Amino acid sequence: MNFSYLVTMTLWVLPLALQALIALVMLRRKLVTSFPIFFSYTVLVLSGETALLFVKNPSNSYALVYWSQEAFAVLLGLAVIFEILGHILPPSPFMGFVSKSIWIFGAIAAVAALLMLVLTNGSQGADRIVEFIILAERSARFLQACLFIVVIALMSRLGLTWHHYSVGIAAGFGIYSALALTAFELHAHLHFMSYKTLALLNPAAYNVAALIWAFYIVRPWPATVVEHLPHGTNLAEWNEAVGGYINQWYRR
Repeated sequence: MNFSYLVTMTLWVLPLALQALIALVMLRRKLVTSFPIFFSYTVLVLSGETALLFVKNPSNSYALVYWSQEAFAVLLGLAVIFEILGHILPPSPFMGFVSKSIWIFGAIAAVAALLMLVLTNGSQGADRIVEFIILAERSARFLQACLFIVVIALMSRLGLTWHHYSVGIAAGFGIYSALALTAFELHAHLHFMSYKTLALLNPAAYNVAALIWAFYIVRPWPATVVEHLPHGTNLAEWNEAVGGYINQWYRR
């Protein structure tokens, strides 16, 4: 067993162990109801990558499992963006309009990318499907990196802090996406990186994401300290105070 193989297997198995722990903790703490899409993404990647450990590579079965998982992971990765936005953005008609607009523009961009891929000359059949999955994956990575930037920019305005689950999930996706896109650019366009190095850096970046998610999900829950409750029977003051503490508990 050479050093390169050992590193590759470590980068493959470590996030699986972390995501298995994340899934168990989310079930135990009933976080599945708050983040069902992120939980589905975690289970999908965990089951898909575990299955690949026992499938011969290269083979048609390996390719089928790998690219099927990639396709569904891209879809869930995009859906996670809207799940996080639903948690961090205050409910209002304007925010609902913004969310719907993002869905519409995302669908238009997806259709445009598909048409560009179909109308251009190139490979046919299964290779064309693979090209579309890769294009969709890079687009999703770009949006996830942008989401993390938006979350950082709006943290103070939205009353968010770094210990919120939504911030942690966005940080994992954002940092991984930024590192993966940078590595791809260095390899494909600038030719500063070999394919072998790229094959190691991409899973290494995903390990960083898994570590961030594990830190946020597995760590002990922060306690919500009740610092002050109104005196008397003024229902408006009680409603405001209790609503504030419920909001702190819900968004942590």
